[in-house]
Amino acid sequence: MIRVLHVIDHLDLGGAQTALLDMLRHRDRSAFDVEVAVMHGRGPFADALEELGIKVHSLARAKWPPVYVTEFVRLLRATDFQVVHFHLQGANWIAKPLAALAGQRVLIAHEHSSGDLRFRGLGSLVPDASTHLFSSRIIAVSKGVRDFLTRWEAIPPDRIELVPNAVDEEIFRPCTEEKRQAARSQLSIPMDTFVAGGIGRLAREKHFILLPELAARHPDIYFIVAGSGPEHARIEGRASELGVDARVRLLGTILDRACFYNAIDAFVLPSIYEGLPMAVLEAMSSGVPVLSSRLEGISAVLMEEKEGLLARPGDIEDFSKQLRRLKESPELRRQLTTAARAKTLDQFSASVTAGKIENIYRRELAMANTTKTDKSSVS
Repeated sequence: MIRVLHVIDHLDLGGAQTALLDMLRHRDRSAFDVEVAVMHGRGPFADALEELGIKVHSLARAKWPPVYVTEFVRLLRATDFQVVHFHLQGANWIAKPLAALAGQRVLIAHEHSSGDLRFRGLGSLVPDASTHLFSSRIIAVSKGVRDFLTRWEAIPPDRIELVPNAVDEEIFRPCTEEKRQAARSQLSIPMDTFVAGGIGRLAREKHFILLPELAARHPDIYFIVAGSGPEHARIEGRASELGVDARVRLLGTILDRACFYNAIDAFVLPSIYEGLPMAVLEAMSSGVPVLSSRLEGISAVLMEEKEGLLARPGDIEDFSKQLRRLKESPELRRQLTTAARAKTLDQFSASVTAGKIENIYRRELAMANTTKTDKSSVS
């Protein structure tokens, strides 16, 4: 049995957390014993992981004081983990060097973020590149992220493995009209109106501030946004300023994400920066037509006009035009969702992705054991 520890900054709503949950739901339980360490807090994903029988270690109540440093070292000393897998910046910048110093030999870094320097910032390059020196293998979720790592952080291509995010196609699947009505009832959404929705962290890079602007241009469409974050008050305030607050609802964190997709007629993601967002894959798998910003990570998985519609990032007129097309053409929606669902089944299955990552573990362990044997022979 191979013991694996996943380390992540937090377990609140987010794409990396969703990807981790889906991957661990499909883990090979006969070969891998998995635990998760969250650097601070717990968050809703902690409960979801524990429901899968996975032990969750919360290393600190909050970011400050940083007691997660000593608690993480104590955890490594107490348990013989053969693989440690890091998600998000805090885990990669802080926990990964500590794991290397503690003698852990197989350290996997998972790059979930956008491959756009404007989003990452110049200040991230030095800590990213320097701590990646400790990585046995780096997993990139998109070609854009992989290219960023080789170009800006000078990481050799042969140390990077391209493994796209994936979705649990059994949980996220097209729903019946009965389930659609039940989902709308559960979320208190009008039954007989066209509903456009977005889900994700309410942060500037997601640019959900665009939705009140769309609502002002489309009085026949109801908008919902699921998620939490620093932009909540700004989005709410803009909806009030435009007089559309009755048709733009911020739902907060939604744990039943399948219910969210069942309740909407169109999924809208107006992000300015993205890697490979889990929400796009979930919507595609759920049979919901996607309207998203035309960004590299998204364009790599969603063919424009075939599996979804794309608009220029931040361009309210372009988004408005494309949303009107979705609203007015049930046939267009049917064509897009049929192709999108087929693509997720073929290329973005969570069970396939879990297997790919577990094969990376096996290869890295074999290489580490070979190196250890060679050193022993020399000595």
